[in-house]
Amino acid sequence: MNAEPERKFGVVVVGVGRAGSVRMRDLRNPHASSAFLNLIGFVSSRRDLGSIDEVQQISLEDALSSREVEVAYVCSESSSHEDYVRQFLNAGKHVLVEYPMTLSSAAAQELWELAEQKGDVCSVWNVAALTKGFCLQYFY
Repeated sequence: MNAEPERKFGVVVVGVGRAGSVRMRDLRNPHASSAFLNLIGFVSSRRDLGSIDEVQQISLEDALSSREVEVAYVCSESSSHEDYVRQFLNAGKHVLVEYPMTLSSAAAQELWELAEQKGDVCSVWNVAALTKGFCLQYFY
């Protein structure tokens, strides 16, 4: 059953380092788990790239204000996660953030509460947990 979903959530990727590039690659080549997601663009605060593999760079301001963008994947450096998560939650967007969500547990708790208050989803991913080295180190 390969029916096209009726509705897709617009996604922006923030940060185009290793994690952000992988997220963009996966969103450009959808499989069952991402069939409901539509990559709108990417945000890079460090450099003007124009586009990467036909995905357009957009400004942070445009990503925050766009009605088309409903989900932000925050894949920037760890020290900027808290600020990006806060901005997207305040803009009414759902957020997926690479580990760590923040650099302090108090800030993380505050953001969880903000997400709950706004009715948005805020999820933290730790891609390292899926790597062979992590599994060998922590589970054997």
